[in-house]
Parts: sequence; structure tokens; C-alpha cells
Amino acid sequence: MARQFGNFLGEIVDYDSAILVSGFKHFMRIPVRLDVTSPLKRRKKIQIGVDKTVYARFQYEKLSLFCFICGKLGHGESFCPFRLRIVPTSIIFGWDLSLRAEVRRRGKTESRWLRQSDGSPWSNL
Repeated sequence: MARQFGNFLGEIVDYDSAILVSGFKHFMRIPVRLDVTSPLKRRKKIQIGVDKTVYARFQYEKLSLFCFICGKLGHGESFCPFRLRIVPTSIIFGWDLSLRAEVRRRGKTESRWLRQSDGSPWSNL
């Protein structure tokens, strides 16, 4: 499935199958080489069985300059070529911040001395 998702998004670079056995997670990290001249893909429809359909939503790490109008990398909304051809009141933003993946943190630090007001452990997640 990871290879199919990677090939749907672009050209899969490499995939570490050890990630799948490292515990239950709600995501897969797949390194992919993207074509920056085409819009980023938001989701993929997956048919499970005969009558069940689910959608896999994609998020991207290390997004640089991104246009929320056309979905392409390399320019912002101010310099979007589509924006120049559209009346400003009829602009529809097809992409939003849900496309950006949360930054991974190397180590989660918890202090055994610091506590929340309800007594639960403090952490800087």
C-alpha cells in the first residue's frame, strides 16, 4: 500500500518496512520525489470490499513556498498566475493548512518534578 501511495503522489524514493511494525500509527511516512509543476494531491479514494469507501488524506513535510489557490510549490498566492486571470472576489482556495504535516520532534521531554494543576505530568509536546 505504501508503494501504491508513493507512486500515486510521485516517484517513490525508498520505503522502510520497519516503520509498519514499530507500533500502531495513524500514518505512514513515505519519501517521494514530487513533480513541482503539478498541484499537490490532497487525498486518494480507496475501495474496501464491495460497499465501503474510505479516503487517505495526504500531508507533506518540509513544504516551502506554497500556493493555496493552485496547489503548486514555488510561489505564493500573491504571484499565482491563476489569480491574475480571476476576479479577486471569485477566488476559491482549494488547499488549506491541513496539507502541512506537524513537525516531528526528536525527543519528548517530561519532567518528573513539574506537574500540571490537575496533578498530571508536564510535557512540552
